[in-house]
Amino acid sequence: MTNSNGPRLATPEEFSEMMGLLDRYFAYERGGMQARLPFAYDPDHSDHHAIIVEDDRIVSHIGAVPQTLSTGIDGETVECWGISGVATDRRYRGNGYMSQLLEFWFDRMADEEIPLTELSGNRQRYAHFGYENVGIEYRYTLTERSFDGDPTASETVVSYDVDVHLETLHRIHEAEPYRVVRGQDGSRTVLGQCGLETFVYDGDDPAYVTLSRESRNRTIEEFGGSERGLETLLSHLLAILDLNELTARVPPWHPLEPVFSHHSRFWTARPHRKFRINDLYAVLKAFEGQLEKRWLESERMDRGSVGLGIAGGESVRVEYGPDSVSIERGSDRPEVELERTTMSSLLFGMHDRCAHLREGNPLLETALPLRFFVWASEHV
Repeated sequence: MTNSNGPRLATPEEFSEMMGLLDRYFAYERGGMQARLPFAYDPDHSDHHAIIVEDDRIVSHIGAVPQTLSTGIDGETVECWGISGVATDRRYRGNGYMSQLLEFWFDRMADEEIPLTELSGNRQRYAHFGYENVGIEYRYTLTERSFDGDPTASETVVSYDVDVHLETLHRIHEAEPYRVVRGQDGSRTVLGQCGLETFVYDGDDPAYVTLSRESRNRTIEEFGGSERGLETLLSHLLAILDLNELTARVPPWHPLEPVFSHHSRFWTARPHRKFRINDLYAVLKAFEGQLEKRWLESERMDRGSVGLGIAGGESVRVEYGPDSVSIERGSDRPEVELERTTMSSLLFGMHDRCAHLREGNPLLETALPLRFFVWASEHV
């Protein structure tokens, strides 16, 4: 006879056993997932993890890690919980535990009024639960030939020293308009995680790059600072590291993007993450400043409104004019009513996604898709 309970939150006493389950499926190095993603697997926050127990053992887990995304407007943010560590003991698969755990988190997010949730993983697997590909990132490939075959090591580039560089690198990161908001202790944790290595341009105009370190194909997962510093860092890395390839994950609108574009052999554009919109009004209200800024920058003089709605659920009305954009709850049938996944594509997808839905409306044509970015160093 089985003894089954859950979904429920893990207790502090269950944290070690829970990590054992996750390490069996996701991590094989010393320290496991806790060392690789310390900001997601913090023993002081067992309440970020939901489990199902059967036969007196933890057999299934999904975590939901609170994140605060900057929308690009000073002081304006949106809460977005990241789904992490979707795992079920293979002996207990086929019982619908993943669905039960995700629904558990959707209920908790509704109670906590969390407007967005994000994850990575298979699109087809998670579309059923309302997640869709969103955002955009460029991936640039650099080699020695990127610097005319003669990259140069620099004495101004040093390895990251937490006691010397943390404050400077945290300040650079906090100046990024699109990011996960983190305190200085958060930067300490992110930059100190297993599997990453950080180099610092220690000149007058500091810069840094944080990259993976597991193989000869390495990826820059976070960067920031001055153009001069980044140029020096890239040349230095290609000179001193025995690399097959160096890849950089770059927001298209980042001011340092032209540096990567100039030196890259080739690049690709791909979706960045997957979003599920929990609360359409709260999402658009959080991005109201970004919508208004981009609308006003277009210098369009149109005045009007457009209703957006999720099929079978809530609707929102967006009013726009030459001087402002405002978001109100909708009370009539919206002009654009979409399934949850399609709404994510309209608001946050790549430019060619849902382009036909934006055509003809001045605001949607000029202010969408909305911008955000989660640096790969903070993917849960």
